[in-house]
Amino acid sequence: MLAFLLGPMPVRAERPVRSLLEIRHEALLPQRWDNSCGAATLATVLRYYKGVSTNEEAVARGMLRQTDPLRVRVRGGFSLLDMQRYLTGLGFQGEGYRNMTLADLAERVPMIVPITMNGYAHFVVVRRVAPTGINIGDPSFGNYEMAQSAFAEKWTDVGFGIQ
Repeated sequence: MLAFLLGPMPVRAERPVRSLLEIRHEALLPQRWDNSCGAATLATVLRYYKGVSTNEEAVARGMLRQTDPLRVRVRGGFSLLDMQRYLTGLGFQGEGYRNMTLADLAERVPMIVPITMNGYAHFVVVRRVAPTGINIGDPSFGNYEMAQSAFAEKWTDVGFGIQ
């Protein structure tokens, strides 16, 4: 009867409760603008794999200082060359690879890769290649796994790594 008068008893959780959105964006910087997937993927790799304290906006502004903003707008976003130039200024080396296989990709993760989603060019971070699928950090959606066959249909066989 005393518990009824005092109201509900507090409950202690053993672990912090996280929303699905928090889980989906774990170790991923989501893109805030339509054409900023390149900046968001680059910022994600720099922050979570290279230990650089940065964010999407800082990376986008840095890349815009080294390229023609009108060209970025017309092209619909940043290019791998824009990323490479920006990384050089930070003391990193960005390396692009062509004609990659899934085995090549698996050896070099994390990698930024261009894919085609719904007819549009889009950058994502490939975190792991496993027999069950490709673990992807997508700045427009979040973290997910894609079947290898579905990934192969969207991927251009190009990868971009940071040393």
